[in-house]
Amino acid sequence: MRVGSLFAGVGGFDLAAERVGMTVAWQSENDPYASRVLNHHWPDANLEDARAVKVPGAVDVLAGGFPCQDYSQAGRRGLAGDRGGLWWEMTRLVDALRPAWVVGENVPGLISSRGGADFATILDSLTERGYGVAW
Repeated sequence: MRVGSLFAGVGGFDLAAERVGMTVAWQSENDPYASRVLNHHWPDANLEDARAVKVPGAVDVLAGGFPCQDYSQAGRRGLAGDRGGLWWEMTRLVDALRPAWVVGENVPGLISSRGGADFATILDSLTERGYGVAW
């Protein structure tokens, strides 16, 4: 299976995917430190800023640990925040790529953000696209 990795951080999900036999096709991470780590382990795979990614190539799994700061207790901005709003970049690529699997990872605060409304919006956005959801 081929994996596309959004908001890849230092590649934790990507490493796990490779260890179970998947191939990391491409990644997106714009943090300079995290990008250096990714470039060391996966040279030329990082497409950097997810907002600039067009359609990078077909994947079976689209994974994303969209940034958590806006969902933390301190953040409280949810999907309206600069980082939390990156979820919509993930859905844009879900629409373009139509992967068989979508895997999202985030902090516990996602479930309680805006009284659960943000989590419900994320789940709804996946079910509207025909995906089953589990958490």
